[in-house]
Amino acid sequence: MPKFRFSLETLLRHREDVEQREKEELLRLTYKYQIEVSNRNGLNARYQETTKEIAHKYAGNANDPELSWFYLYRDRLTHEIKECEIRLAKLQSEVQAQKEAVIEASKKKKTLASLKTKREKEFIFEMEKREQKEIDDLVVTRYTIPERQMPPDNSKSRMAEKTE
Repeated sequence: MPKFRFSLETLLRHREDVEQREKEELLRLTYKYQIEVSNRNGLNARYQETTKEIAHKYAGNANDPELSWFYLYRDRLTHEIKECEIRLAKLQSEVQAQKEAVIEASKKKKTLASLKTKREKEFIFEMEKREQKEIDDLVVTRYTIPERQMPPDNSKSRMAEKTE
């Protein structure tokens, strides 16, 4: 019995590879996004700590140069947080675009995979149909041969007449 061969198998494998690469890229971008979120959260925490420290220094009547350093540090943290937010927005748009690329690659692969499944079912159906036809032909030939070898009813009666 011949084996099923899908003529577009190489294209299907290529699309599977493309889908896998797109998924890996999505994972990489998602990881970068999560790291950037973690970085932003750390900056926000340091900003909150600095603000509390400034309030504590005011309560303790700290000297002016020391407070100015805290204000400069807080301003730098504010600037870094804004830059981090810009990077997050860019990464988020990249992640969204990559998600769409993964979805598109998956659609292309699934289209070919479903075509392969359909053709494989058709192939199996044709093989079963051919097999059944061969079995029917064998059965017909098997039972028709003995009937041909048997003499007709008239010849039996002639033989009976000759013996008499």
